[in-house]
Amino acid sequence: MKYSHPAEIPMSKSLFFNWLGERIISDPRDAGDTHPQTWADDDDIYVGTGDPNWFEKDGEKIHFTTPGAYDNPADALQKMRGQVVEKFTGTPPDFALHRVNDMPGHTGFGGNGGKPCGMICVDGVLYYAIQNLLGWKTPPHRINSQHGSDATIVCSGDHGKTWEPDLNEIQADLCAEQWSEEKKIWLTTEEQRESYKGWKPMFPGADFGGPSFVQFGRNNQDAVDGYVYAVSSDQWDNGQYLRLGRVPKDSIMNRDKWEFYSPDGWVKSLDDSTPILDIEGHISLPEMVYIHALKKYILLTWALHNDFYTPTGSELTILESDNIWGPFSLVHYEWMWDRRELCAYTPRIPLKWFNQNTLEGYMLHSGNWGYTALDGSWVSFVEYYRPHVKKFKFSLRDDPKKNQ
Repeated sequence: MKYSHPAEIPMSKSLFFNWLGERIISDPRDAGDTHPQTWADDDDIYVGTGDPNWFEKDGEKIHFTTPGAYDNPADALQKMRGQVVEKFTGTPPDFALHRVNDMPGHTGFGGNGGKPCGMICVDGVLYYAIQNLLGWKTPPHRINSQHGSDATIVCSGDHGKTWEPDLNEIQADLCAEQWSEEKKIWLTTEEQRESYKGWKPMFPGADFGGPSFVQFGRNNQDAVDGYVYAVSSDQWDNGQYLRLGRVPKDSIMNRDKWEFYSPDGWVKSLDDSTPILDIEGHISLPEMVYIHALKKYILLTWALHNDFYTPTGSELTILESDNIWGPFSLVHYEWMWDRRELCAYTPRIPLKWFNQNTLEGYMLHSGNWGYTALDGSWVSFVEYYRPHVKKFKFSLRDDPKKNQ
């Protein structure tokens, strides 16, 4: 499915989408972004958070800009730029974010170190996909965008307290940086990082550089077969291709068991795979969920109006299909998603917060990480750079109440 713009995609013949109510913003100390999420067997929503600019001290959340939090502000930047594992509890508007694991070896902000891209719980085990594990790379499309490459998967049998393999030491060796306002000094060369002490990412390169696990309800209970699926864009923002992979649910950590979609059948090599969606400049880090009440797959993606630049805002695209590989129909396209200064990105649909009877739920997304506004004023990332949720509803096209 190749298009030049999301608006070219044929409209869904079965679904409408409407926003309900106002956007809800989390605690201002919950600074971070991306938030790939899954509904686990213990009834909590676990998430990966990129660049988490807060920490816990004596049981209290402390934003790294809090006066006196650190003797040396550079220490805060060094510690908080990276990625961590957290969890949501409750249901909007009464929900809260809690730290589970600081993942201390994962430093390097933005695309300079490990960042979250996927999370799923299967039979009580959490699986976490992390990209950019070999540091900064040039993106395959649109040179001003941010890459999304070199992904791997780690797993946890204790709800995120510990992970295997433990990449903290490896990442500290590979991607730790000496922070300054002018430059970052890497401890290793790119060649040294390609295969460090025999370790390398499960999915080197960009083709499957940001696997986002397809969500099938609590603890994967609504899975349609014995596979776990993931979709991946080919860079973090404003990429072109979306690919689909799958693996037997008992072999998620075994790279040799993964296979990828092709119209002629599932193939072992990414080079032989075929993108399930092709929209140059409009495919960014995705989310796909299965709505069992509809027996449909909902695919969310987004794009920035200017490559890796927030002052001009973003777009939201919501698609649906009866099949996980498509073809997809357009449910909702929003050229200016919410408001320009918010610059929303990385949409998610936590299925714990979705009612399968009323088809109402909450969309989770991130917000502006803090560039200057069009008029030259500073947009505070403290205001927007944290989780946001907004209620929505799917309606059937033959539902007389669809516009109520």
